[in-house]
Amino acid sequence: MSSSEPTSDLHQSDTAPGDQRLSGTEIAEGVKSYLVGLGLAVLLTVVSFFISGTTLIWGPSIPVALVVLAIAQMGVHLVFFLHITTGPDNVNNVMALAFGVLIVLLLLTGSLWIMAHLNQNMAPMDQTMPMQLENEPMGRTVTASAVVGPAATAPVGSRVSGVIQALYCDANMHVKAGQLCAKIDPRSYQIAVDRKKADLASAEARLEKENAALAQTKADLVSHEALAKPSRKAIAKSRRAFERAETQTKHDEARVAQLQTALHAAETNLGFTDIVSPVDGTVVSRNVERGQSVTADSQGPPLFVIAESALTDINARFGAKDIGEVKIGDKATFTAEAFSNHPFSGVVTQIRPSPQAHEQTYDVVIHAPNPDLLLKAGMAGRIRIMIGRQVEEE
Repeated sequence: MSSSEPTSDLHQSDTAPGDQRLSGTEIAEGVKSYLVGLGLAVLLTVVSFFISGTTLIWGPSIPVALVVLAIAQMGVHLVFFLHITTGPDNVNNVMALAFGVLIVLLLLTGSLWIMAHLNQNMAPMDQTMPMQLENEPMGRTVTASAVVGPAATAPVGSRVSGVIQALYCDANMHVKAGQLCAKIDPRSYQIAVDRKKADLASAEARLEKENAALAQTKADLVSHEALAKPSRKAIAKSRRAFERAETQTKHDEARVAQLQTALHAAETNLGFTDIVSPVDGTVVSRNVERGQSVTADSQGPPLFVIAESALTDINARFGAKDIGEVKIGDKATFTAEAFSNHPFSGVVTQIRPSPQAHEQTYDVVIHAPNPDLLLKAGMAGRIRIMIGRQVEEE
């Protein structure tokens, strides 16, 4: 056989894609395979939607059922559409699928690793914001020396005398208005309340009895006066009895009112054994210990000192040249000498002429958050105001 003659011993699997000569039966079987796969895929999809929306299946088992259906859906696609089977002629298809899965896993793993490390290496927000303000070329800035002003504080004292039974607040603790900070032994005040209640109950019972007697004497007087031939002596006697009952009733009413006032005062004193914070804020100092005796309205130091809020005022002074463009609402950054690496952001709240008449200067007040109470009254530093950058009103 010459070299020009075509070879006739090629294997069927050696033909290139598209060169296969398929018979009508093979084409029909292929179409049938695709249709069966399509039907199964549609059926599995419908069942998945039904399971996710039905109440006929136990709730916790729904995710498991959906996973099983998803795996079955993948199997249908692999067998009926990609024609991946265990036969020797599908080795290339299986290798290609495995390589694709490997690439997807590598991309997913790498993306998660990169995002995790980016999140870990990012600067905190309180450091990022000052950096952004410093780098953004929006307008110019003016700087000046500044001093932290005194924080608004609320002293908390005792309004009744007694022994501290329990403490619930300590320095640097955040508290809410009405929160219990200390408890004075209430036993003596509770005894006083119980005694006043008993006295009031006795007086009210006596008043009720006197009211009944008053009603009776009034009825007797009316009946005597209504007689056809009334006896002046009997009428006079009934009138005197009525007047005595009326006088006694008024006395008992005054007694009841007095005891009600005394009971209210005793209950108020009992309530004062709860020492509570008058404002929302942070406890600056605690000057009392458990078991210590305290006196009502003492002239000594308060039991607690509470900063009314985690905000502080920073006072700065600017010359007329720099103050012209500064406006209320402009953003500012304060750097204290004690915290050179910890800038505090704030906003301009007041602009007023300086009291020094011989100098044309202006006092500027910056309101700055101080949640950790790092800024103390008298701390010096530098304030930098970004002209034209104002806090957006909410």
